Amino acid sequence: MDVIAPFLICVILITIVSFAAAFVPMMFKATDKQIHLMIAFSAGVFLGVLFLMLLPEAIHESETGGFDEMDVMYLVLAGFLIMFVVDFLFKHYRTSKCDCKECMDHHSHEITSVSAFIGLSIHTCFDGLALATAFIVGEAVGLMIVVALCIHKAVEVFSLSSTFLLTGNRKRSVAYLTAFCLISPIAALISYFVLGGAESEIAGPAFAFSAGVFMFVTMLHMIPEAFHRRNLDIKALALLIAGLLIVVCVLMLMGSHAH
Repeated sequence: MDVIAPFLICVILITIVSFAAAFVPMMFKATDKQIHLMIAFSAGVFLGVLFLMLLPEAIHESETGGFDEMDVMYLVLAGFLIMFVVDFLFKHYRTSKCDCKECMDHHSHEITSVSAFIGLSIHTCFDGLALATAFIVGEAVGLMIVVALCIHKAVEVFSLSSTFLLTGNRKRSVAYLTAFCLISPIAALISYFVLGGAESEIAGPAFAFSAGVFMFVTMLHMIPEAFHRRNLDIKALALLIAGLLIVVCVLMLMGSHAH
């Protein structure tokens, strides 16, 4: 328990970083063009998180927990299919006031933001567990992990916030983002004080399911939305690649502590 003070300071730091990243996009009135370009950047981040973080982490954690690759693939598929069904039902039964293109776009944006929230929420629970585990291993390891997590959180939450801008519902967006920013610190505190930072056997399956959710959101919502305006295609592509490179840089910073 000798690392409790720096651990709590780091939990507070990650919370502050998360809230700052969440509400920066909300502080200025972005145009339709600016929002779609932010979505393009966010799509690149989501693409990197999916293929370079979630899928490798799902396989690594699953093998550690005694699961094989096929278990991981089935869970990825389950996450994808469940979100596909939720998306279908949401579109089918939640009808808009009219069938104009603007209203249909609005409902599509709601689905995108909520789907992204679900996928990232599963992921961020284990960010908290990772932080707690690192500090129980040692303060030096914990401090290295918290630097990487702060950068990771800033990009991740900024991207999520950008998706909520599309819905136009500021009050609901603030509620979702506030809840999301509190998930990781709460998970870290619970892991440290209740679970003792021990690695969870369900981490691998949870990451695999989260990867499936991410795959659906990224491929069927984020990327199509990023290229929704044909006159922005070149800029959108450049920002998508930039978002992907940011994830690569975060991974390079995390280095051997990526897991």
